[in-house]
Amino acid sequence: MTVLPYIFNFILQLIILLISITLVRRLLKILSKNNPSQKKYLFFYDVVIYLIWILFIILKIAHALNDNLIIVGTAILILIALMWEYLKNLFLGIIFAFQYGYIVGENLIANGIEGKLESYSSSYFEILTNKGERYKVKYKKVYSDKFEIYKGNLHRVFKKIEIKKPSDSNEIKLNIMNHPFFIMNNNFDFYQERDDNGKLWLCFYFNVMNYNDAIIIQEYIDNL
Repeated sequence: MTVLPYIFNFILQLIILLISITLVRRLLKILSKNNPSQKKYLFFYDVVIYLIWILFIILKIAHALNDNLIIVGTAILILIALMWEYLKNLFLGIIFAFQYGYIVGENLIANGIEGKLESYSSSYFEILTNKGERYKVKYKKVYSDKFEIYKGNLHRVFKKIEIKKPSDSNEIKLNIMNHPFFIMNNNFDFYQERDDNGKLWLCFYFNVMNYNDAIIIQEYIDNL
């Protein structure tokens, strides 16, 4: 097979697959129109479609390599290199979907950002914070940084306090943990770090029940 007929067949198959996927998605949308779980169905349908696209590309690559190893292989390697960042997030997004399921509306912490998951994309998801700010979080951040899902209306408190010596942190830690708004669970940590100027800091994070409690306990910490 020469290159031109192969390209023509590839484009034709691509168009047919794209039309089929679009029609099936539209049909699924119509059938689930009055169903409250419609978005959930469409979400998992999109995840399956990502897998179909990956399978389609792998099959085309396997077929192409048998025909012209050097030309097609080089072109594919260049394409993968150019799209590597997107492809990495796409694969991790598929893993994320099967690991956590459909969690739109859930409270979470991702990449140091607290908020509710608002929407999914192929390479990232969008978070809406309590202040109304929207952030896009790449799926790779879920697996390279801390990621937590909160049940209820928990709010994360972050803080760092300058201390003179390591032992000074014990009293501060005790005062914070004894505050009635402090929630004792697995989602808290106290640790020390020294900055570039040699200053020693007590750093910590923990959860409170809501944003108002967070404001109160922040003021309490500022007065310690």
